[in-house]
Amino acid sequence: MAARTPSNTESSLSLGLAVIRSSPTPVILLGADLTVVAASASFCDAFGVDPDTVAGALMPSLGAGEWRSPQLQVLLAAAARTDVAVDAYEMNLDVPTHGMRCVVISARRLVTDEENIRLLVAVTDVTDLRAADRLKDNLLREKAILLQEVQHRVANSLRSSPAS
Repeated sequence: MAARTPSNTESSLSLGLAVIRSSPTPVILLGADLTVVAASASFCDAFGVDPDTVAGALMPSLGAGEWRSPQLQVLLAAAARTDVAVDAYEMNLDVPTHGMRCVVISARRLVTDEENIRLLVAVTDVTDLRAADRLKDNLLREKAILLQEVQHRVANSLRSSPAS
């Protein structure tokens, strides 16, 4: 019996899945019904998801249900049906293993044919960036208050000093 050689389509799919799984960026590949086709190891690590249970699961059921946001589901379903991409949708996730996280989600529709619609979803954790922005804003606000105080004291000193 001769060994079966994979078709170009099967090879392309295998390569695509390997790229997804090994991506250093947290990404997931979804079917049109939001069923997970593949997830990167970085996605599983970043959001405490068991990599052995991801494929075949519905995205809203991932983890402890933190992905069950109605707004996110509507956006992803619309992106799967149309060519409208999801760009920089920001949401908060309460990840049991990592605490409250702020993430930015982008999604693109991939169409090989109408029966094989896929959605590529990239997730960026911006929690630390948002915290740094808040700290910077607070420091700038404090600096402005201190500068006003110094200016006020200098003005008072100049008013109360005797004229020469």
